[in-house]
Amino acid sequence: MPPQTMKSDPTVSARIPFAVGRVSMREVAAQAGVSRSAVSLALQQHPSIPAATRARIESAAAQLGYRKNPLVAALMRSRRAPATIVPAQASLAFFTADRPNDAWRDIDTVRQLHSAASARAAQRGFRLDEFSLTKTDMRPKRLADLLKARGVHGVLVAPLPGDQSSIDFNFTDFAVVGLGPSVQNPAIDRVADDHYRSAQIAFENALALGYRRIGLALPAYASRRMGHRWWSGFLVAQQSLPQSRRLPALMPETRDELPSLLNAWIARHRLDAVIFSIRDPELLGHAPREIGLISLAVADSGGAIAGIRQNTDLIGIDAVDLLVEKAQRWETGALRSPRFQLVAGAWNGGLSAPGAGRPRQALLATP
Repeated sequence: MPPQTMKSDPTVSARIPFAVGRVSMREVAAQAGVSRSAVSLALQQHPSIPAATRARIESAAAQLGYRKNPLVAALMRSRRAPATIVPAQASLAFFTADRPNDAWRDIDTVRQLHSAASARAAQRGFRLDEFSLTKTDMRPKRLADLLKARGVHGVLVAPLPGDQSSIDFNFTDFAVVGLGPSVQNPAIDRVADDHYRSAQIAFENALALGYRRIGLALPAYASRRMGHRWWSGFLVAQQSLPQSRRLPALMPETRDELPSLLNAWIARHRLDAVIFSIRDPELLGHAPREIGLISLAVADSGGAIAGIRQNTDLIGIDAVDLLVEKAQRWETGALRSPRFQLVAGAWNGGLSAPGAGRPRQALLATP
């Protein structure tokens, strides 16, 4: 069975132990015997609320343990600024962990995720500000203090580089969502492509194109960071074939090893199509032209590369929406039961897999 999107626990306390007893403005109003709007104005020290009433409301808020949501407060301040003043826009943080710091901009999927998330954040009234976790002058504690000082209480974490699966940052005071599956420690909510189903879609379309002996080639570290979901989807898709056509994957530890091992593996198993993890010029340059090549992460719809176009736009949108909702609920820090929200990709036909018996275009034969 394909992995399912994880559902929220039925009780808040099961998911967010720090939020047990979270007090709403409505409860403060009931305790003080006033309206909700009066509570809102009193906590802003608005002169329309008499001093005695304000004191009673503040006392009720203190007794109940009420505290403002800083993310929502920052957003409301930016919206209430006078028309003659350019307001400071409320911000969300975008954490990266690449070396050099801007290396993520060279990765198509990460760049697309950032663009989609930035656009969605703007629609929700926020600016998305990048912060690198690898800057030598920005230790985790200093970065946390900087974010708090700027009123930033929501963090998106970009896909981590290489085989990295953890980050050194204390999210206790921050709502956080990971883009992609790579962040495994700390345990945070993540939004990602449905890699399991993507591998199945790629395999099914390879069969539809007439390919009969289909292999999977990807680095072992990349498989691990995906929780082996690509590999699992491939293995399950193979079950529709006779045993003689269920072929072993090529999974060296690193990407650099793939080109030198590729052709011997293709010849040994008499492959006519290879599913791979990214658009890799080295792979394109080494595979024989009669072999169909299918990517699990096509950068652009249409064009030369056949494979799965991950829905990075929707992943970015869903991640921002989830982050804002978490911040509004004061759902901060690591979770005992994090969500893993999946977004389906779609098949993209391309010249790299023209169909069984047809060679790839010459332009794909070299890097």
